[in-house]
Amino acid sequence: MAINPPSDILSDVARAADPARYQAATRSLLQGGGPVGEATFEDTVRSMSARPIGVGADIYQIRNSMRNDAESAAAAKSKKTAQELEAFILQTFVESMLPKEAENTYGEGSAGSIWKTMMAEQIGAQVARSGGIGLAKYILGEKK
Repeated sequence: MAINPPSDILSDVARAADPARYQAATRSLLQGGGPVGEATFEDTVRSMSARPIGVGADIYQIRNSMRNDAESAAAAKSKKTAQELEAFILQTFVESMLPKEAENTYGEGSAGSIWKTMMAEQIGAQVARSGGIGLAKYILGEKK
């Protein structure tokens, strides 16, 4: 009795599912093309170079444009992260400045402390969003 490895099972299933498509995929892979029915790398490069970025745009201009888009997205993410850190630090400051014994304002017990923390969180976020104390700019290395 012979033992067939799992790769034989996969090949058998692929051939049985759609033998014509399996043969076309095998031919395409052997010729260096992409998956059956999808564009190859060369087709993608041609379509990207045809995008209207500017007069006479070539693949390098497209690459630079895409890189700039990625860098601006990364910069926006860094700015948002620095702003969130500043908001968290401001939340701690604000929470420590709020009155400790104010059950009439916040409520009693756990609910009161949770409400106080949530209020400090929102105040810190709003202050950071409106420019904050400059901590986010300092973290990002921007001049004031």
